[in-house]
Amino acid sequence: MDLKGKKVYLSGTEAPVSREELERRLAELGARVVEPDAAPDVVLSGEIVFSVRLPDLEEQKLGVPMLPEAELYELLLRGEQADGTFADHDALAAANDPAELLGLLREADWAAFAPERDLSSLREKLAELEREHGVTQAHRLATERLVARGARLRHPHAHPAYEEGGGLLDFELSPCGRHLATGRWGEDAEAGTVQIWEMSTGRAVNEIVIDGGVGWLGDRDTLQWSADGTRLAVGFCTNQVGVWDPFGQSANPHGYADVTDGNDSSATFALAPDGRRAYISMRTSHEVMGCIAPLDRGEVVYAHQFDHLEGPQPELLPEPIPEEARQLLGPSQIGRDGEPDSYEFFFGQVRWSRDGTRLLGDDGPMACVVDVPGGRMRWVARIGDASWNGLSTPLAWSPDDRLVAAVASGEPGTLTVLDVRTGNQVGESVEQTPGMLHWGMRDADARLAIVLPDGGGVDVRDEDGRRFHLDIDTTKKIGMHDAGPERPWAWDPSGERGACLTADGRVEVWSLGDEPACVRSIEVPAETTAVLWGASGVLAVLGEYTLRFVRALTGEVVGDFEFGQESDEELRPVEEGDFIGDMFQEDSFPLDESTWCTIAKPAVGLAASLVIGPEDAEFDAVLAWTVDRRFAWPVRWGVLDVVADLEAAEAALQR
Repeated sequence: MDLKGKKVYLSGTEAPVSREELERRLAELGARVVEPDAAPDVVLSGEIVFSVRLPDLEEQKLGVPMLPEAELYELLLRGEQADGTFADHDALAAANDPAELLGLLREADWAAFAPERDLSSLREKLAELEREHGVTQAHRLATERLVARGARLRHPHAHPAYEEGGGLLDFELSPCGRHLATGRWGEDAEAGTVQIWEMSTGRAVNEIVIDGGVGWLGDRDTLQWSADGTRLAVGFCTNQVGVWDPFGQSANPHGYADVTDGNDSSATFALAPDGRRAYISMRTSHEVMGCIAPLDRGEVVYAHQFDHLEGPQPELLPEPIPEEARQLLGPSQIGRDGEPDSYEFFFGQVRWSRDGTRLLGDDGPMACVVDVPGGRMRWVARIGDASWNGLSTPLAWSPDDRLVAAVASGEPGTLTVLDVRTGNQVGESVEQTPGMLHWGMRDADARLAIVLPDGGGVDVRDEDGRRFHLDIDTTKKIGMHDAGPERPWAWDPSGERGACLTADGRVEVWSLGDEPACVRSIEVPAETTAVLWGASGVLAVLGEYTLRFVRALTGEVVGDFEFGQESDEELRPVEEGDFIGDMFQEDSFPLDESTWCTIAKPAVGLAASLVIGPEDAEFDAVLAWTVDRRFAWPVRWGVLDVVADLEAAEAALQR
C-alpha cells in the first residue's frame, strides 16, 4: 500500500517500538498522522486484529483500510518501488545458460520489478533452468532481490486453521482460475480464516482472519469473487456478508451488511459483478424478497420490519409478482374469506448475471429470473424436483447465463433445459437418470456433466444433442447442495476434459473429444470430497482437513497439506505470543505430530529468512516466499536461516 499523501490514524501499539519512531517512519513514507475525527485514509492498528470493528474509533471506519500490527511493520521495513522497465523479457527467455541469466539479472532494475507483469515469466525461466542445471546463483540472486523488496515467508497453517473446529467449509476459484479461496470456521478462536492459494504453485499466498467465523456447515456460495478477481465476498459471523481485498493487507472489509435480522444460518447472497454490492435474501414488505446492500460504504445494519437502519439504505425490490407467476407459485397466505391474501418469493440459491442486469436463482424446483434494480420478475417456472431419494438436487445454471437445467425423478427420470432469457423449454425433455449437474463451456457451447449416484458413472450431454456415458465408479458423495462442500466433477476451463472423484479414492481425468477416454488416474487423500480445475492445468482436491494440488495431465503433486492433526504444544520452539527480537511476533505451525517450526511475523527485514526448527526438515514442502500476497516463490531457490531455538533466533537478528 502506498501511504504517500495519506492521512493515517495510528492506534495504540503493544510492540516494543516507540510511537515517535513509527511517526518518523510514516513521515518518511509521505504520510501524515491524524486523529480519528479527521477522517483518516488508513488506520494502522497496534493490535492483532480479529475483528472488523475498531473499538477506539467513535464510528465504524469500515471501508477505510485497517492494517494489523504485522502488516504495519512490513510497511515500515519496506522501501518504495520505482516505475520503469525491470528487464528485457525476451533476453531473459532466450538466455541459454546460468551465467548468461545471472548477468542479465544483475543488470536488471529490481526497483522497477512489477510482480503482476514480471514474476510469472521469471519464475518459469528459473524453473526451466533448475531442471537443466539445478539451483544456481541466478536463483539465489533473484530470491535475494525479491526478499529485499519485501517477499515474505508464509506457511499453510493459517491460524486458527489447524485448531479444533478449523475444518474447511467452503471454497471458490477466482474467475481467472489462478487463485483459490478457502474458508474455515475456527470455532475455538471465535474467528475464521480465509486463505488465498496460488493454483500453479499450490502454496498459500495470503490469509484474512475474520471475526465470528467464515461460512456455515453445509452451506455453499459463502465465498464469491468479483468478476475481475479483485474483491472477495465472504459470508461471516453467521449471517453477515462483507467484501475484502483478497490480496490486500487490510484486516477489515471494504464494507459489510447485516440485514437478515439475526438468522441462525448463513445469508443467501449474490455478489454483483463489480464486487461493490450484493443481493441478500431477507424478509421485506414486498413480494420479491431481499435487498441489494452496498458493500463498499462501511457498515450496513438493516431490519426492514422494525424500520431500523445504520449506514446506507439498501435497495428493496418493490415490483409485484406478475399474475401469471402468482398462479404458479400459489399464495403464501390465505385470508379469512378463503381467498389468496399474499404472495412472496424467496431465492434459496441465487447468482448475479454477468452483465449485471438480472438475478438468476431458484427456490427448490422453482427457477426464477428477476431484473435489477426493481425486482421485476421476468419469469418463474417449475423445473425438476425439490428432491429425489430424500436429498436436495439443485438446479444448474450454465456459466454463460443462457441455460438452466434440472433432472426430475421417476422411472425413467427426465432432463429439462430452459432458456434463461424467456423461461421457455429448449427442445424436448429427455430420459435421464437423476444425478448432480455440472455445466462447462467449450468455446461458445455449453456442456453438461451429470454425476450419477451409486457408482453409476457420468453422463455428458452437448448442446447439439450428442450424449455419451463415462464408465466411472463414481464417489458416493456426489454433491448434494445441503451436504457441504461436495463437488465430485470439475471441467477443464477449455471444456475439452473433465475430472471426477471415484469411490476408491482417485481422480480420473477424461478427454472428452470425439472418442472419450480416461487419460490419467490420480490418487487423492482419504475423505476427499471435491475437485476443482484451475489455471495452468492444476487440480485442487479438497477434503475437510486436506488440500492437494496436482497437475491434471501428469499427476505431479505441487502442494500437499493436512490440517487438524494433533501436535504436542510442549514441543513448540517458541511460546505462543512471544516476541522474537524487538519487532517480530512468533508464528508457529506443526510440521507433523511431533515437530513444530516458528517463523517471524512479519517475516520481512532481518527476519525474512529466519526459521526456528529442525535443520533437516523439508521446508520447501510447506514454506514459500510470497510476493504481494499473490505469487509464491520456492524457498529452495534461496537460503533459509535455520536456528534451533529462540535464543539462537535473537542472536541471528543481531548480526
